[in-house]
Amino acid sequence: MRWLRIALAAGYVLPAAAADFALSDLMRMLAQVPAAQAHFTETKHMAVLESPLVLKGMLTYRRPDRLEKHVFSPYDERTVVAGDTVTIENRTRNRTTTLSLAAAPAVLTLVESLRATLAGDVPLLERLYASRLEGRADHWILTLTPRDASVAVLIDYVRLTGMDARVVRVEVQEVGGDRSVIQMSASSS
Repeated sequence: MRWLRIALAAGYVLPAAAADFALSDLMRMLAQVPAAQAHFTETKHMAVLESPLVLKGMLTYRRPDRLEKHVFSPYDERTVVAGDTVTIENRTRNRTTTLSLAAAPAVLTLVESLRATLAGDVPLLERLYASRLEGRADHWILTLTPRDASVAVLIDYVRLTGMDARVVRVEVQEVGGDRSVIQMSASSS
């Protein structure tokens, strides 16, 4: 028993304590965040590129369904997802495109993985993905595997890493081997 008191006093968490942290707990924490903003660095590893493409910018989320990704470098581009619409404004090329997410089911499913997670929407998340949660409330990893066959032929998994109610890393592994990793600074509401 003495070793247990020492371990607890030192701040060690026993493996059994991690088992007490469930998907519903994570979703409840995330559902309490009305908005978040973070600087990001995205590294895209693509077979067609000799070296990874590195993007830097700002990510913004506002409840219930608004995501914004503003790339500052190496070009200036703003992508806004609001409801079922995606607007891409490339300021470098002076071009704006608006699309319906319904026309791109794979993109819709990827967007919904983020929106459902950030909103704490368990039913939507479970409808679109098989999920596996590891860790504790202060450091967790949520791996999402697409349920829809048309998406599963494109995306192997989406892995979100977080600390408390903050997502700090998003990794998208494509079936063909391409991979994107977004690393975020501490979010603020």
